[in-house]
Amino acid sequence: MRVLLVWCLIIVSMVVCCGHARATTVDEGRIIWVSSYAGDGQLNLWSINPDGTGRTQLTRAFTQALFPSISPDATRVAFSSQDTGVWYIYLIDMNGTNLEQFTDFSSAVPHWSPDGKSLIFNSDHDDEPTDTPDLWGMNIDGTQLVEYVDRPPTADFNGQWSPDGEKILFVSNRDGNYNLYVMNTDGSDLRRLTSHESAEYNPCWSPNGEKIAFVSNRRGNLDIYVMASDGSNVVRLTDYSGHDSSPAWSPSGDRIVFESDRDGHVDLWIINADGSNPTQLTDDDAADIHPDWR
Repeated sequence: MRVLLVWCLIIVSMVVCCGHARATTVDEGRIIWVSSYAGDGQLNLWSINPDGTGRTQLTRAFTQALFPSISPDATRVAFSSQDTGVWYIYLIDMNGTNLEQFTDFSSAVPHWSPDGKSLIFNSDHDDEPTDTPDLWGMNIDGTQLVEYVDRPPTADFNGQWSPDGEKILFVSNRDGNYNLYVMNTDGSDLRRLTSHESAEYNPCWSPNGEKIAFVSNRRGNLDIYVMASDGSNVVRLTDYSGHDSSPAWSPSGDRIVFESDRDGHVDLWIINADGSNPTQLTDDDAADIHPDWR
């Protein structure tokens, strides 16, 4: 599953940020991210309030616990690890208890369905060409394994259900370079949302489904962009010499957390949805990457 590792490394390289933010409210939720903050050389899951308080470590037993995704009810986290030599997906409660392995085949980068009953993820198992992921899904109880995209030899990955559960957003190189696509959950009405010669990654629906945040190097370095859900009205939100990546919307949709190395090391930052008021959330020498917010 080296290709999945490549995507991991690409996304890790597109990370940075930190911060001290404004006062949080009840509906602002928690941010889960990956950090080496423990100082043991390992990457594990951590949790923090959007105002920078309440930092808590969720996992401790992994060398690399990556790509966390918070369930819609904010009670569980799905994530990926290759500690066994194969990429598997795991589940853990938001308080760090009840760790369990979800998949027993090559799979990574999970995302929850809006009803919280299943996950969509990358996988090259079964008859897929080695190291070429397609999109698969499975119920949380382990039933109904489904292949949503089967188009070898192209790579189709980083799938996300739309908030209404009717569409799937994903990244593909089927037209030569990496761009964003959307389709109905049954595979019909496939549409290409971006057509730039650069690479586009890390798509993320806004909570109301009206906008999509994503990462692109179309201006020379990795920045956060946002566009309407039909691919129109593309706006660049960040414009720094460093790399900005891995955007995740706040529950209210008014802010975005992301990773950035603009301050000399990879930390988490928060900006308003229009790109204003960049605020550093973490500020340390640890690698802080792959945030999710619920």
